[in-house]
Amino acid sequence: MIMDPRPRDNLNFGARLPTPNPPTPHMISFSLQQPQLQFFPSYGFHSHNHNNPPVSSHPSPPSVMPGCTTPSPASTTTTEPDNAEDFSEAVADDAILAYINQFLLEDEDEESYPVTSAPVEDSALLAAIEKPFVDILKSAKPITAQAYEVKSWITDDCDSMGGGRFHDVVTSSLDSTQLPREMVQGDVVGAVHKGQKNPRDDDLEVEGRKSKQSALCDEETVREMFDKVLLCTDKNCAFHSPMPADAQISGGYVKGSGNRRGRRKGRSGAGAEQEPVDLTTLLIHCAQAAAIDDHRNSSELLKQIRKHSSATGDAGQRLAHYFADGLEARLAGTGSSIYRSLAAKRTSTGDMLKAFNLYVKACPFRIISHYVANMTILNATKSVARLHIIEYGIMYGFQWPILMQHLSKRSGGPPILRITGIDFPLSGFRPAERVEATGRRLHEYARMFNVPFEYQAIAAKWDTIQVKDLNIKSDEFIVVNCLYRMRNMMDETATDDSPRTRVLNTIRKLNPNLFVHGIVNGTYNAPFFVTRFKEAMFFFSSIFDMLEANASRMDEHRLLIEREFFGREAVNVIACEGTERIERPETYKQWQMRNLRAGFRQLPLDREIMKRARYKLSKTYPRDFFVDEDNKWMLQGWKGRVIYALSAWSS
Repeated sequence: MIMDPRPRDNLNFGARLPTPNPPTPHMISFSLQQPQLQFFPSYGFHSHNHNNPPVSSHPSPPSVMPGCTTPSPASTTTTEPDNAEDFSEAVADDAILAYINQFLLEDEDEESYPVTSAPVEDSALLAAIEKPFVDILKSAKPITAQAYEVKSWITDDCDSMGGGRFHDVVTSSLDSTQLPREMVQGDVVGAVHKGQKNPRDDDLEVEGRKSKQSALCDEETVREMFDKVLLCTDKNCAFHSPMPADAQISGGYVKGSGNRRGRRKGRSGAGAEQEPVDLTTLLIHCAQAAAIDDHRNSSELLKQIRKHSSATGDAGQRLAHYFADGLEARLAGTGSSIYRSLAAKRTSTGDMLKAFNLYVKACPFRIISHYVANMTILNATKSVARLHIIEYGIMYGFQWPILMQHLSKRSGGPPILRITGIDFPLSGFRPAERVEATGRRLHEYARMFNVPFEYQAIAAKWDTIQVKDLNIKSDEFIVVNCLYRMRNMMDETATDDSPRTRVLNTIRKLNPNLFVHGIVNGTYNAPFFVTRFKEAMFFFSSIFDMLEANASRMDEHRLLIEREFFGREAVNVIACEGTERIERPETYKQWQMRNLRAGFRQLPLDREIMKRARYKLSKTYPRDFFVDEDNKWMLQGWKGRVIYALSAWSS
């Protein structure tokens, strides 16, 4: 090969290097029947000096694609064709192979190819070309994990807001293989151009840092919101503040302040210029038509309901809107698929916490339930060294941060706390995503309060979980907690071997020291559709009426609660049958018989805990709410209708 002695200042070295330090090119062999071609990869080094064409036995092949320049190989050796037809085929094959070579070199940056020995003069030429780039890369600062510090993307604002609580978690999870792509690309470009950075690169780097800072600030904001909503502060510690000696505490609901069935006597859907419409009657007639598959009448009734209902209207209009969704899905035969699509929607933890905050402000059901359950646990574990809480239906774990706060203040120090979080698996590729994220948040709170903490996440069908899966230790005080989620287990009306009974039997085999059981007091579990529809309508009318009286109509978090919880539950009750219907509540009297048959012994409610719960209710919430007792159950409700019930049991 003849070396061109003239200067090579006009060489174009390509837009980027395939590797930080490209190896000496080697010859790639392609075996063809006729002719045989052998050429070298060019690594993107092209000569654009048309006055000095490369030495070759044939001219360079034409471009393969319009607008694309086929790179000329550094050295090409061809076999002379026998005739003109073979020559044209060889040129075409050469062009195709050259294009394939360019495509592979651009996409396979670090690929190693099968090689053969290269001619000495070609190696010397390319080594001379590569030398300046080798020097540049050697002088460039290497990218290491140590150079990438988490503190560089935490601003002073974030530090002042959250105190860097998540800093250790983020730092420990990083290694050299997890560097953000933007930073790696930026450092490589800076090394290639020897410090001559494009101003656009600076802008991209600044934008990337701002996005990371914003993400951490948002997480710190969520953490502050968790602390404000879930922990005992001066504003939400009325449960633990001293009660006045002359405190007047009402024991139950005052008759006459609400409808016994929770059904509003007035007509719904009446505007200032609209004729009043009885949506309750329309809904019942539509359900009766749907029960006998009368599609013509049910469709006409649905049109009238849709005309006068709205997701942003009053309580009756909102109830009619979601019940109409269920009736429409039932008539179309798509109830199961629609419910699965609704259940598969993921809501961020921050939005759920905001909705939870609105819910506890609008009604006392959850906050009083958590208080009674936690205080019952604390009273039973005053001198326990190891506490193991097994929660069926942990979801976001909102109940436990305040328990950790109280355990940290216990005389003699906190116990070793283990929580086993059990929940149904989510749809998709990460079925345990939510229950594992709950464990990470609880670890942060345990670290905050210096409580020794262990967590086990289980995402499975509850009736398939065995005692051995829970890793019980002999010296542990066992507490089983299940608040308002047992209604999602199948009963005898769905299968012969009731999963509901199997779960209770498994809990009994654990021999727990304490079993805190909260239930939804519903009667809409009848196998007959019209009966179930009416009972569901009366139950949910109390829920929507309660939210109407205590939350703004246009509050986005009220809309979230109604859509993602109560509206979705109503669709399942109305549109699904068989094992697809997972909303199966029972009354507290029915659950009392189930627990007794399973071998549990009911414990009396603590007088002091109930007194404080009633005091909190009377000082914070409207008088239409009530807390009452019956057969050792704490009852909570709205306008005379019992909505939730809670009791304590032991083995």
